[in-house]
Amino acid sequence: MRTTFKEDPSFTAWGPFIKQSYDVQTITRNDIIIAGCVFGAAMSLALLAIFMGIQQTKASRRPFKSAYIWMVWIELAACIVIAMICLLYLLKYIRPSFYFYMAILLLWSIQVQLLLQIIINRIRVILADRKKGRNLIITVAVLITLINISVYCIWIPARLEISTRYVHINDVWDRIEKGIYLIIDGTLNWYFIHVVKVNLVNNGLEKYNSLVRFNQRIIIVSLLMDVMIIAAMSIPNGFVYAIFHPLAFLVKLNIEMCMANLIRKIALGKSRNGNASFLNTFAS
Repeated sequence: MRTTFKEDPSFTAWGPFIKQSYDVQTITRNDIIIAGCVFGAAMSLALLAIFMGIQQTKASRRPFKSAYIWMVWIELAACIVIAMICLLYLLKYIRPSFYFYMAILLLWSIQVQLLLQIIINRIRVILADRKKGRNLIITVAVLITLINISVYCIWIPARLEISTRYVHINDVWDRIEKGIYLIIDGTLNWYFIHVVKVNLVNNGLEKYNSLVRFNQRIIIVSLLMDVMIIAAMSIPNGFVYAIFHPLAFLVKLNIEMCMANLIRKIALGKSRNGNASFLNTFAS
């Protein structure tokens, strides 16, 4: 299974910053099998997300003014495009180039930034202190932007084979920044549980206990996706590994959309414990 996939002499690197000695990584049949399976799973999740996205867009009173709706659709588009261009690269329809690497990185930056902002959106829906919610948005956005900038500065030179030093630094930093993302993801989900308990459950809105229990269970799945990405780094071909990103983030996106549906369902449900009309999930 380690035989080279589709020998093609024209499959060479091109464009600016490409050295004459650039070594294109061999793509094997095993790479194609793994990538094909992951791509199929990702597209199944994408279809599910599209279905829920249409429902939530229709349910929103002002979808074009809803930050949540925009983030969901842009996140979904970024995941689908990354999966498709990575697969096309592995199938040798897209040649390696500076432009290709920049496109991958741009889409990845959008992917990681928006997913965390979607999590923060559901925290802000519950959070009574609007200033604290705004500070949370800015803090996470700045932190993730700094991480993204560091990846631009390391990953692009490593992919362009500027030097072996960049390749080594990228191997180390890639794992570190994924670990940081896992911690941020886990912290935001923990904070959401804390906010629900303090602001709602402890104030007599016991119907939100089901939301806490659901989040406590589903957070494990979300964090396992981060672990899966880190584990996939051991795959020799970097673009087989890259195609795991859309799969993981589509799982996370589906979780977030299910959470939004659950929040709305509980808020609009009949309860003698209080009125939760302030929870307009899809309009935030």
